Amino acid sequence: MIRLLYISDAKDGINEDAVNGVLRSAAKNNPPLSITGLLVFGGGVFAQILEGPEQAVLRKYVQIATDMRHHNCRIVYITTTSERIFKDISMAALEAQPMELEHIAELDARRHETVPADAFTDLMRVFFSRIQALP
Repeated sequence: MIRLLYISDAKDGINEDAVNGVLRSAAKNNPPLSITGLLVFGGGVFAQILEGPEQAVLRKYVQIATDMRHHNCRIVYITTTSERIFKDISMAALEAQPMELEHIAELDARRHETVPADAFTDLMRVFFSRIQALP
């Protein structure tokens, strides 16, 4: 199983309806592929974490990269894992807080380096705790 984080730039005019469309599609298409994850959006940026079987996640990423709702799609972090962070969540969504956008931008800036696993894991834990706090 792998965990992949990518970042992309939202096309102008992307709104909450477009994000909801992504979530509806993920709710339908991800469970049969055993893909779980989180979509974070805000500040003209999408960041998405995908977890699941390697081939399914990589195929999903290629499919996502051609989506017209965004451009400049780039993988920031990818790792093997034996446990999911986003268990039983076909795809959740969060609007990014300013500090989270800074952390995402820092990971993006360092994507050509070896990013410390702790930096990635800490950000994922922040997102997961926010999901758990939702009503």
